[in-house]
Amino acid sequence: MGDRPEFSGESPPSESESNKQRSPSPAPSLDSDDSKDGAPDFSGESPPSESESNKQRSPSPAPGLDSDHSKDGAPDFSGESPPSESESNKQRSPSPAPSLDSDDSKDGAPDFSGESPPSESESNKQRSPSPAPSLDSDDSKDGAPDFSGESPPSESDVETRLTEHKTHEIEQKPQVSPAKVSSLQWSKSGIAWMVPIVLAVLVALYAGFYHHSEELPLATLTVEPQSPVFVGETVTLKCVIESLSDWTYKWYEGSSSVPVSEGNTFTIRGATESHKGQYWCQGERRDRPTSSQPSGKTTLDIKELPLATLTVEPQSSVFIGETVTLNCVIESLSGWTYKWYKEPSRTPVSEGNTFTIIAAAEFHKGQYWCQGERRDRPTSSQRSGILALDVKEQEINMEISLQQPFIPELANTSSTRFKNLTADVSTVLNKMYSEKFGSQFLGTHINSIRPGSVVVDFVLLFKNIFLDTKNVTSILKEAVAENRPDVSVLPIKLNSIVHKPWPLATLTVEPQSPVFTGETVTLKCVIEYPSNWAYKWYEGSSRTPVSEGNTFTINGATESHKGQYWCRGERKDRPTLSQPSRVLTLYVKELPLATLTVEPQSPVFIGETVTLNCVIESLSGWTYKWYKGSSRTAVSEGNTLTIIGAAESHKGQYWCQGQRRDRPTSSQPSRILTLDVKELPLATLTVEPQSPVFTGETVTLKCVIESLSGWTYKWYEGSSSVPVSEGNTFIIIAAAESPKGQYWCQGERRDRPTSSQPSGKTTLDVKELPLATLTIEPQSPVFTGETVTLKCVIESLSDWTYKWYEGSSSVPVSEGNTFIIIAAAESHKGQYWCQGERRDRPTSSQPSGKTTLDVKELPLATLTVEPQSSVLTGETVTLKCVIESLSDWTYKWYKGPSRTPVSQGNTFTIKGATESHKGQYWCQGERRDRPTSSQPSRETTLDVKEPADIAFLMDGSWSVNPEQFLDMKTFVKDVTRSLLKFNTAFAFAQYSTETSIHVTFHQFQRTGWENQLDSIKQIAGDTYTADAVRTVVKDLFDSSAGARPDAHRILIVLTDGQSFDAPRYPSVTALADEKHITRYAIGIGSAFNSKSAQDELRSIASSPDHVFRVDNFEALSNIISRLKKSIKMPVSSRWTQT
Repeated sequence: MGDRPEFSGESPPSESESNKQRSPSPAPSLDSDDSKDGAPDFSGESPPSESESNKQRSPSPAPGLDSDHSKDGAPDFSGESPPSESESNKQRSPSPAPSLDSDDSKDGAPDFSGESPPSESESNKQRSPSPAPSLDSDDSKDGAPDFSGESPPSESDVETRLTEHKTHEIEQKPQVSPAKVSSLQWSKSGIAWMVPIVLAVLVALYAGFYHHSEELPLATLTVEPQSPVFVGETVTLKCVIESLSDWTYKWYEGSSSVPVSEGNTFTIRGATESHKGQYWCQGERRDRPTSSQPSGKTTLDIKELPLATLTVEPQSSVFIGETVTLNCVIESLSGWTYKWYKEPSRTPVSEGNTFTIIAAAEFHKGQYWCQGERRDRPTSSQRSGILALDVKEQEINMEISLQQPFIPELANTSSTRFKNLTADVSTVLNKMYSEKFGSQFLGTHINSIRPGSVVVDFVLLFKNIFLDTKNVTSILKEAVAENRPDVSVLPIKLNSIVHKPWPLATLTVEPQSPVFTGETVTLKCVIEYPSNWAYKWYEGSSRTPVSEGNTFTINGATESHKGQYWCRGERKDRPTLSQPSRVLTLYVKELPLATLTVEPQSPVFIGETVTLNCVIESLSGWTYKWYKGSSRTAVSEGNTLTIIGAAESHKGQYWCQGQRRDRPTSSQPSRILTLDVKELPLATLTVEPQSPVFTGETVTLKCVIESLSGWTYKWYEGSSSVPVSEGNTFIIIAAAESPKGQYWCQGERRDRPTSSQPSGKTTLDVKELPLATLTIEPQSPVFTGETVTLKCVIESLSDWTYKWYEGSSSVPVSEGNTFIIIAAAESHKGQYWCQGERRDRPTSSQPSGKTTLDVKELPLATLTVEPQSSVLTGETVTLKCVIESLSDWTYKWYKGPSRTPVSQGNTFTIKGATESHKGQYWCQGERRDRPTSSQPSRETTLDVKEPADIAFLMDGSWSVNPEQFLDMKTFVKDVTRSLLKFNTAFAFAQYSTETSIHVTFHQFQRTGWENQLDSIKQIAGDTYTADAVRTVVKDLFDSSAGARPDAHRILIVLTDGQSFDAPRYPSVTALADEKHITRYAIGIGSAFNSKSAQDELRSIASSPDHVFRVDNFEALSNIISRLKKSIKMPVSSRWTQT
């Protein structure tokens, strides 16, 4: 330990190494434990924990200076609090030898830069229970106190403070052994190289003890989705600090102190294995506290997506016509949906874990792969490996044996008989199989000669079929029997299967992709063997050729030529098709674009300097050329074209283009810049309407400068240079006194040019509008109902359209030179005037003078009628008509809307009124002079109604108490009173076990009926409602009881419960229907909540809407209006006049 160790950025020696370096002498040692995860910075490192400190301590009697472990994370130890007394006691060593130990650095990368261990005196203060003064700081919590702005003391200051502090400590604590002072002196003199480290620790502890800080705000980390994350997914980590504001968030990975990202959100897109690790965040801000507590660490685990495994059956070569089965399996997780793809398309060709190709053909060749999809995470699997499916053709050599009856000549293969046989059979077989299977006849030979027969073998070659020997045998037997019935077919024997290679088409391209727009691309297709190929070219998955021939040339390539190209050969002889070539993906890129800029922007004014620049961003080695108009001859070279003193001749269209030696040899031409060299813009003045102008017209002068923008317009009159108005529009309302004058405008602007040429001058001339004249017939006053004609005339000019106005309104009430008011009324009173309008100027005249129309009411016809009381059938009615004002009236009577008089004279008499006389009547006077007619009288309505007989049948049974019976009579009174004003008669009856008729229709007194009703006493007994209804129908609704034959008959039954004779209702109601009695049933009380009770009410009533229910007797008054509306009595039987 003679040399001073260097710890900045270097791991301290392990414990075993530290033990090797330890000396048994009482000299102090400076040991450090193994560095764990990461590479911590040991400059100013914290001392070790007690357990580690004990391992490292020397048995010498010097005092020790110990510190606790640094925990997980990346805490900031600047200003750290000293250990508590209990921790300090744990750290004490009974040996007097001093030691300066350091603890293991755990996970994370704590920053200990500049941190000093506590001085011996401070350590002693922590250990001693004596009341001596100490320089202590409160425990630092889960944060890192802010010491920004505080300068650490220099080495000399620390020594001075240490000496003063120790002197003060010794004075205050004489019981402390002076060995501590000597220990410090020994430390300073014995190992001088330790002084800077000790001083740094003292400075940090001094500052930490001196400052007390509150707990720092805590950073909270959340992650979505939760770990584990699958490769390719997006992971979002969020960092939030609830307290304070203006936080800047930084993200760290593992034990690194270098941020991997900033911001409150850290997003990892397309997660990979490299993103695995522990992540944490921390906030920073300008104001105190300048940092937060670090968040907890979250471990991000990235897993590979489940793998899709593809298998195929058969695994050997696949031949045309065979069935191929591909299976896709994903071992992990569940809920997978499988999809199959064929390169290069990303559109599935099939779905399901099994993909079956039945009868494989050439077009099934290709590269296949599968992939799984599911609803939950992960939503997709890895793609399976790619299966290259090759479909081959096959040839089958087959031997067919035919048995021929023995003929000696057949034993000789050169005999005519043998040759004829073989020729016949060969022709049959060849024809048959060439048509059905595409076979080829190879030859014949004699297989054997047996007693009585000769077996002849015929060898055929079949292409691309799967042979069913039974099928072939049956077809062969049928064909041979038809041609050679003396020949029989023996079982077929399969000789061999021969596989031949399929010729491959080879595709080349020049130039290599990518190709630039405009270039010529040449694709060639070659098949080495055999010969006589016809080549066809295809694009993408289409089976329609885009070209033919061994060379396919694309002239002037464009974006539309992008795609995948391939070729194949075709020929007449076998093999008729080659294998398709590889697929060539042709990329067509746009040529680099030349960008043209100009200063100043066009238009340019004569004499200015114009600079045009040409730039091509991509590639290098460009030579720039400038062109004007459609000419292909360059007017200049270089990336800048300068025109000095622009003139009219410089007008035109300029563009530039780059050229270079390598591909691409030229760029796209730049945009075309139109350079316009102009005179100063001209201000153009327009006026609407053209002069002369008529009084009242609005004259609008507009000033327009077509070129440039940002113009401010000013208006001038005559030769004055003082503006009379500003703005591109100048509006003048012409008046008679408006002076004639000349007006002109000019534009001004901030940018160049600052002014325009002045406009031409326009002269304004003002004339009076033509006058409209109004006449009226007849002269006012006018009587209501008369016709009034107003005429409007304008003498000068023509094509006038006349409009009429009333009062001060500007909305026309009529149009045309004549305004006719037919049947003048009070509403027509007022002042009328007219005005002319026309399409040409002047578009309107002066308004006419106003004429006042006074409309008086026509004399009123007054109608009276006798009698004024109710009119019953058979009565005589007298109507009279009187007009008080004027004389010589003739009176006419009308009925309803008809305008045909029903009578004449001032009196109209109806004798024996009947239903036919119902209606509305009115009268009107007529005379020869104005007014020729009066106002019609008011209408009076004659309503002749039939009478109504109404009987009340009240429940007087035991279940009704006296108060309720009184409520029932009150209800009958109220209903009777409300209907008494009509042509009605009433009768009152009561029932229980028996039925009592108290007042018949004949006995009903229209003035004393209330006394009659009051005198009725409750009879009590059981409830026999059906018998009571029968009695009332038979005895009360009869002429003997005063019932009128022409009256409307109504029976109102009141009951508080079900009857004892309900089965009799059908016969009772049938009797009531025969007498045309309308029945109303009123159920009172809770007894009618049951369905059977409600059915009984419906049995009593004539119809369901004639049933009424109330909860109690007191509520009877609530249904009076509903009952009246249901009965539908006439509103009145008197004369009603409107």
